Amino acid sequence: MKQIITMIICIAIIVVGGICEYKYFEKSSIFLSSDMDYIENAIKNENYELANKQIEQTYNSWENTKTIWNIFISNEEIDYIDNAMAELKKYSEYEEQEESLVAVEKIKSNLQHTVKRQKLRIDNIL
Repeated sequence: MKQIITMIICIAIIVVGGICEYKYFEKSSIFLSSDMDYIENAIKNENYELANKQIEQTYNSWENTKTIWNIFISNEEIDYIDNAMAELKKYSEYEEQEESLVAVEKIKSNLQHTVKRQKLRIDNIL
């Protein structure tokens, strides 16, 4: 009987931990995506000074978020976002509108994909 109770408690801890983890990823992803929307609007309006300031702030925010994401997510997923961030910084610095917008979309897409992969499912538990 003790083994069954222990097993139920362990499963409950895994499920609750998975839900909390997913909620954290979702919230931080929404925050970063809203920053990307702001950057996208600045780039579309050709306000590169504002875009570059926001990119720097978002990059710093990403660096903080990335340290926690590294615990739960494969480095490959994070590297995709890092590479797209680096591209965005350079393209915006050189005022390349089309390339900057593509980099913004890459970041947003990778964020959504990464969060979707962390959703609590049976194959993620096992």
